[in-house]
Amino acid sequence: MDNREFLDRLMAAEKVEEVRAALAEYREHPNVDLVPFGRRDNNRGAIEVASDPARSAIERVTNAHDAILEYEHDQHGGKPKSGSPREAAAHWLGVPMKGGLSALGPGDRQRLAAETVVRLEEGEGWQSRLLTVIDRGTGIAPDQMEGTILSLNESNKIQKHYLAGTYGQGGSSTLVFSKYVLIVSRAAGSDEIAFTVIWYQDLPAEQYKTGRYVYLTRDGGLLVAKARDGDPERGTVVRHFGYDLSGYTSSIGPKSLYGALQRVLFDPVAPIRFENQVHGWNRTIKGSRNALNGAVDDGDEGSGKGPDIDYRLPTFNVSLGDHGEIGVEYWVLSRKMKKDGKPSNEAPSRAFVDNTKPVVLTHNGQNQGEITGRLIQKDADLFYLQKQGRLIVHVNCDRLSAQAKRMLFSSTREQWREGFIQSTIQEEIVSLLKADDELRRLNEKARDESLRDKDDAAEKQIQRQVARLLRITGPAVAEVGGATASTAGDDKPKGGGGESKPPEPIEPSDPPTFVRIVAEPDKPIKFHAGQRRMVRLETDANSDYHDPDDPAKNRLNVIVGDDLEVYATSPIIGGRFRIGVRAKTEIALGSSGSIRVELYRPGATTLSDEREYSIVEQPKPKEGQRKNPFPQFRFEPVGGPDDENWLYVAGEAEDRDVRRHASSAEMTSEGVLIVYYSTAFPRFANERRKLEQRSPAMALSFEQQLAES
Repeated sequence: MDNREFLDRLMAAEKVEEVRAALAEYREHPNVDLVPFGRRDNNRGAIEVASDPARSAIERVTNAHDAILEYEHDQHGGKPKSGSPREAAAHWLGVPMKGGLSALGPGDRQRLAAETVVRLEEGEGWQSRLLTVIDRGTGIAPDQMEGTILSLNESNKIQKHYLAGTYGQGGSSTLVFSKYVLIVSRAAGSDEIAFTVIWYQDLPAEQYKTGRYVYLTRDGGLLVAKARDGDPERGTVVRHFGYDLSGYTSSIGPKSLYGALQRVLFDPVAPIRFENQVHGWNRTIKGSRNALNGAVDDGDEGSGKGPDIDYRLPTFNVSLGDHGEIGVEYWVLSRKMKKDGKPSNEAPSRAFVDNTKPVVLTHNGQNQGEITGRLIQKDADLFYLQKQGRLIVHVNCDRLSAQAKRMLFSSTREQWREGFIQSTIQEEIVSLLKADDELRRLNEKARDESLRDKDDAAEKQIQRQVARLLRITGPAVAEVGGATASTAGDDKPKGGGGESKPPEPIEPSDPPTFVRIVAEPDKPIKFHAGQRRMVRLETDANSDYHDPDDPAKNRLNVIVGDDLEVYATSPIIGGRFRIGVRAKTEIALGSSGSIRVELYRPGATTLSDEREYSIVEQPKPKEGQRKNPFPQFRFEPVGGPDDENWLYVAGEAEDRDVRRHASSAEMTSEGVLIVYYSTAFPRFANERRKLEQRSPAMALSFEQQLAES
């Protein structure tokens, strides 16, 4: 068997046994040898760093995008200079910097997606799939493969800012999930195809503590075959035989490879084509962010117009001082409806993120970390929006300083590091969410929907039953120090019966004719020490007049008094934008000043508006008329380890022992004790049966509340 025949057999193979048989026959040739991957005898530690096969597969996609950008760099002579993969994609692939892939039409996305293909084939089953990643990038010459795709921690990308790769090991993490990996590459302009096969080699236990990963060579070098008609003119193919995807058995959704690609490639620099030959369909993957922004391609779920969004905050740039800045944006999705017109219990965010971790941090468009819903639910006091699974927050970390990125991100790109930068980012997210009055309005609306048609008497009886069952006394009472007792209607929104509606877009004028600060007339904007507020502004200027991402184009100036500082701004969209204003921590009560905004018009007078501010005492919690030794409760049932909220009961989703975990509780800043209780806990199940026997009506109300939860 010569090299070409061996390559053809490997490319045609669909099962692990076919690869094993071809290898056995080929290795009968003389001068065939096995070389440790990365030229390291002890290479397991560097390779087996990943825990998620889907994320590891995405590292191959990242390498594929790098190969395409490398090819375009060569074709364009490196001009214009690109300082990031995002800039490179804009300069050489035509992907707009602002809108990203959502700003392209479906045809352009489909054309670009053909350059990077992920193909899922049957193999031997979910625990042993055939997964192939193909790119039409620059390719790799035979004498360069050992220093690039077969290396560990080499520095071939470390000075190339237009590429995403840095550490030289990401793609190798797929080896641990595969039985065999075939790598085939043809460099642009070459008539040679280089290839090899990689697998894990067991070593004699009496001599070695562990085995190693090896690849095939012949005559001291990589295997080489002559290209012929019909072969791709350039690019790389990586075929993973026996790839373990047993945790991703669905066709679509969170437990599918398709869903993982959309979720982890949250905002990729280029799209990919996903060919699912197991279920018989193909789709363009553009990332969850672009889908949330309305990008729709052939085969996408829904009505062809993108998801229904109740509210969106465009990217809000927040300065972290010497650590650079982050861009924060978020979406509130509309509630899903059943066929009968009633609200569905399914979280709308599940189609785009892990709805238990709806805060996503990205670098170069790839999901590098997620924050649980507790940040939204408890810290930001948006309990009902998180309960309904409607709020998604995206934090773009591309503009953090190099030192901040090093402190925040791990080399595996699977998770972020805890520490100062992480805490600072979380604080900024919470401050931004808390300062948004539209989020508060939507949360109150969601609360009203959740509480509607509940039987107050039955609810209080159920609270007493569950409190007795879970024995919530002592520490829980001490934590609140005696909370105000709720009376009928206290949990319902106050105020008039009508709902405010999102404002209509303002018709732009060029040159613009006004800019104004939206605030109560003749009343100062109040701040207390350390408080952050979003100050809303309106104008008929178009979006070119204020671009937070490009200060050179900025025609807006914001001037604040000595007590305040501007820490963030958003772009102008529909005539509206916001500035984030923060009161300093050391300021005197009663001091005052002004917030002034100026909009420069070329060849015309400057437009301006100004509002007074005053520094007031931080408000104290309101005290009620009657005290009660028990806090106000909010009970949230959790159906067991398969429930998406199980981690709130057990502390971590991996702990699935229903006998050990009955409940957990946490206090909101509003003084409400939220109790997450397991309906699978044996004692609770027994009590529920007693309740049903005692009062069918109460049991029915109880089940209704569970269903609503």
